[in-house]
Amino acid sequence: MRPVSWPDPLPAGIEVYRLDLDLHADVSAARQLLAPAERAQADRYARSADRVRFTATRAALRGLLARRVGCQPADVRLAVGLHRKPFLDLAGGDAPLFNVSHSGAHALIALADARVVSAVGIDIEACRSDVDLEAVASLAFTGSEHRALQEAGDPLQALYSRWVGKEAVLKAVGVGVAEHLQSIGVHSGAHGRYVLEYAFPEWSGLQAVALDAPTGYAAALAWRAKEST
Repeated sequence: MRPVSWPDPLPAGIEVYRLDLDLHADVSAARQLLAPAERAQADRYARSADRVRFTATRAALRGLLARRVGCQPADVRLAVGLHRKPFLDLAGGDAPLFNVSHSGAHALIALADARVVSAVGIDIEACRSDVDLEAVASLAFTGSEHRALQEAGDPLQALYSRWVGKEAVLKAVGVGVAEHLQSIGVHSGAHGRYVLEYAFPEWSGLQAVALDAPTGYAAALAWRAKEST
C-alpha cells in the first residue's frame, strides 16, 4: 500500500496523496514505523479494518514527511495540538503542514509548504446510500445548505459534497468538527470550487475545492494561502 500522487492540478504549495487500502493486509511492518503512542492508538480500535486503516495511513504519512525533512520514517516527530490535531514537531520553523483522512478502502494525505500555505485540511467519505438525509441536514447544515439540498437533483451527492467540504474547512481551521458543523456553509461553485459562508470573520481567506474521488466516495481539500509580501 503505497501513496500515489494526486493527478489533478492543486493549489500552489500543496500536494495530495491517495492510499488505496487492503483492509485484510498484514500491517506488522508498517506498525514498526509508528511511535509507541500510535501503536497504542491503533490497538484501541475494536475492528481489524480500523486498525489497518489507521496503521497504514500513519505509516504512509511518516514516509512522506520523512522524505520532506530528510530522516527515517520512524524518526519523524509528531506531536498533538489543540483538538487532537497532529503536527510535525520540527525545530527551526516552516515545518510542512499536513492533514489526513480515511474512509472505507481509501485514505488521503495533504502536505503543504508552510512558506506558502498557513492551513490545510482534507476529507474523504464513503457515500452510504442508507444515510438519513433529513437527519444529517438538520444537525449539520445551515439553513441555506438545507434549502439547496432540498432543491438538488441528486440529494445524496449534494449532501456528501457539502459534508466533505465542511469537514475539510473545519480541519484546516483546527477546531472541533462536531460543534462547528453549522458554523460554515458550503455551496457548489465554478470548476469544483466551493463558495463558503463563515460564522466567524477570522475564518475568512479559507478556500476549498472538491476532489475527483474514487467511485462511491466524495472528497475535498481546504487551505488558506499566505499573503505574498
